[in-house]
Amino acid sequence: MQIYLDYIFLENLIVNTVIIIETIIFTKSDISIKRKVFIILLDTILSCFLAINTNLNTYILHLFFSTITLFILFKSPNIYELLKKMACYYMLYFLYMGLIISFCIIFNINLEVFINKIILYVFSALVFHFICKDLWKMWKINITQKNLYYTLKFKKIEIKAFVDTGNSIKDPITSLDVIFINEQLKYSILNEIKEYKKINIDVLTINGKDTKEGYIVKDVIVYKEKREIAKISNIILSFSLNNSSTPEKYSAIIGYDTYLDKLEGVIL
Repeated sequence: MQIYLDYIFLENLIVNTVIIIETIIFTKSDISIKRKVFIILLDTILSCFLAINTNLNTYILHLFFSTITLFILFKSPNIYELLKKMACYYMLYFLYMGLIISFCIIFNINLEVFINKIILYVFSALVFHFICKDLWKMWKINITQKNLYYTLKFKKIEIKAFVDTGNSIKDPITSLDVIFINEQLKYSILNEIKEYKKINIDVLTINGKDTKEGYIVKDVIVYKEKREIAKISNIILSFSLNNSSTPEKYSAIIGYDTYLDKLEGVIL
C-alpha cells in the first residue's frame, strides 16, 4: 500500500506542478516561490486524499478543493480577476490532460508500467510548455494603436517609446530582448544608469546581418499614462536609432516579444 501511495503522490505532484506553474506564467501572476511550493504540495495531498477515498472522489469535491487552492495561490481581492485566472487554470488543465491522452493513444503506451506513465507525463509537459509559451502570441486581442505607446524610465531620465509589432529581436547568446534607442541619448542614459555590461548583438536588416553595440541593463521601469506597468529586470539597450527612425516625440522602439511577455501585450 505504501508503494501505491508513493506512485499516486508522484503522479499528482508532476501533474499539479506542471499545470500550476504554467497557469502562473500564462496569467503573468507574481507569486512567491514559497507560495508556489505550498500550493503544489497542498493540491497534491488533496488529490491523493481523493484518490484513495473513492467514495469521496467526485467532481464536486475536486472543484471545491481546486477553488480553495487557486484562491490561496492568487489571493486576488477582485473576484472577476480570480474567476478569469481559474478559467485559465481549467483550460490549461484540459489541454495538458488532452496531450497525455493523445500521446498515450498515438504511441500505444502501456500505463500499467509505472515508469511509462512518468515518461508520458514529462514528455507531455515539455510539449505543453512549448504550446503555452506562444499561446499569448496567437491570442491577438485588444491590440490597438493606443496600446503601443509607453514611457521608459532610467532612474531620473524618461523617454517616450512605441512598440514595433514587426520587431522581435533577441540576443541569441543571452536570450534577452532588445530595446532600440535614439543614438543621441546614449551617453546621458548610460551616465545615469552607470551599471551596465557592453556586448555585441547581431541584427537582421534589409541589407543583411549587422552587428550593433548593446548594453545589458537592469530594472528598467515602464510606464503608461503615469501608471507603472512593469519593471524589466534585464534587457539590452541598443543606441542605433536616428531621428528619422522613430515618429515625432518618440525616442525608442520596444520589440513585440517584450510587449507580449513583459508588458500589456494581451489583456487577460
